[in-house]
Amino acid sequence: MSERTAGRVETWIDRHFIATAATFLLAIFFLLFFFKSIFITIPAGHGGALWLRFFGGTMLNFHYGEGTKMIFPWDRIYIYDLRLQQRTKTFEILTKEGLKIEVDGTMMFRANPLGLGVITKYAGPGFADNLIMPLVGAIARLEGGKFTLEEIYATKRSEVERGVLEHFKMAVDHLIDGIKDERPEVIIDDFWFSQISLPKSLQDSIEAKLTQRQLAEQYVYILQREEQEAKRKAIEAQGIRAFQDTVSGGISENYLRWKGIDATLKLADSPNAKIVVIGSGKDGLPLILGPWESGAPAAVATPAGAQQPSAAQPSPAGGPKASRQALPSEPTALTTGINMPALPPVGLSGRELEK
Repeated sequence: MSERTAGRVETWIDRHFIATAATFLLAIFFLLFFFKSIFITIPAGHGGALWLRFFGGTMLNFHYGEGTKMIFPWDRIYIYDLRLQQRTKTFEILTKEGLKIEVDGTMMFRANPLGLGVITKYAGPGFADNLIMPLVGAIARLEGGKFTLEEIYATKRSEVERGVLEHFKMAVDHLIDGIKDERPEVIIDDFWFSQISLPKSLQDSIEAKLTQRQLAEQYVYILQREEQEAKRKAIEAQGIRAFQDTVSGGISENYLRWKGIDATLKLADSPNAKIVVIGSGKDGLPLILGPWESGAPAAVATPAGAQQPSAAQPSPAGGPKASRQALPSEPTALTTGINMPALPPVGLSGRELEK
């Protein structure tokens, strides 16, 4: 039986070989020619709405997900980006006082996959520019008319943006009129003014006013700082006064005299060359002359009544340099031949020595 069937098939193919080959080649050509219309690839983050040419048009309650889909070449799939998108458009707003300004409004949204059929039928792939942004502009003009220019530009800008966003979320349920659908076609995430354009003169006036306001607030903090500084100085003065009151009773003349004697002894014991002259009087304190550089002469006090050296004495041969070399290296050597009175003991004045 099987052999008989196989024989009949071979006989039929022999009789219709040309027609069978032509049909097969035509099918391959048709498949290759309409390959892009038959196999549709929907990329990641996208969705598709199906349109049927002979079976009712757009499928409102149906959508395709990601992946490769196969349809008839006469049908069509409209692909939409379902990821987060944003659109920016310039609107003219009439403020509360009647001034016209331009604002750049930015809306952040994403399409609802369940509403792709409705969007395809009533708005199309350009629904963002044809449907969303005009509605945003109308709501922005409505909200902007409730505020003054200064409030929109500076103080209540976020409040205006929040009002536009809230009103648009309420209006998005009726984004497409005549459609009774509980799910929104577009999901709104955020709205803000990316830029507010004002006339140059008006913008300068507002900025100057705001600058003066900030300066006034700055002076408030400056005055507070100065008040704190005045309190600090008053406390410091009280501390200094208390210190003086405390130590003034313990500082006496004998104490100061003892400190002077102690300082004189320490200076006299130091290895540097110097002359210590004790002042006359009861409260005379030491006067230190020196130190001098190595090889330089020291100034010597001449006692009263001693004969001053003549200014006309000739200089030694060799000029000033030879004169300096001829001087003794030790200041005490200059006192030879000069009757210098003996210095009183350390801490005693000349009058006490005479007594």
